[in-house]
Amino acid sequence: MISNRPRATGLTPAELDALRTHAAREAGPFADPGVLRRLRVHDGEWATEILARPYGGPHALSWPEVYLLHLAVQAEPTPPPPPRAAAARAARELEETAARRAAAEEAARQEEEWRELVAAFHAAGVRVEVRHNYTSHRHAEFYTQGADHVYLLDPLQVGRLRRDARVALCHTLSNARNLEYLEPTSDGRLPSCRTCLRHMRSTARRLAV
Repeated sequence: MISNRPRATGLTPAELDALRTHAAREAGPFADPGVLRRLRVHDGEWATEILARPYGGPHALSWPEVYLLHLAVQAEPTPPPPPRAAAARAARELEETAARRAAAEEAARQEEEWRELVAAFHAAGVRVEVRHNYTSHRHAEFYTQGADHVYLLDPLQVGRLRRDARVALCHTLSNARNLEYLEPTSDGRLPSCRTCLRHMRSTARRLAV
């Protein structure tokens, strides 16, 4: 039965048999230093096809196998792309494309949710913006620690939730010292503080009732 699997060589089985016969007849008992110096293989998959066994690198070759690969390179200077490597690369590209699409969809979902939450607060007369917490001392050129908070520009009172203006939505007496320096952002970032977002979502649901 003829296999339909992709092959790493364009040489036919008959051509490979002829090369192997030629190599076995002409290699001789002694290695040719010039052939050894010039030896190259296109890739491991190609060499495996030529040798009819797994290719383990140049140091695992016998002299007749070196000579066979030498002849095969001359017979096939430009083989097809290695099928397993090409398939793996295509699979990685598909995964990366899917990951980028999922990330873009999630970013769009978060943007839409933020617009809806801001609109709900504005409808209740409460303006908000995103501010970064610079209270943490771990801020350097290539390292930043500190969440992006929902910052209230107006006071908020919904049910038992009460917040003054000019504080983060997650502000409490116990965490006030950790929220002393909240700087405005100008790069369109969304809030990352989970507590702020949790309060904002629950408050927006109450405002919608």
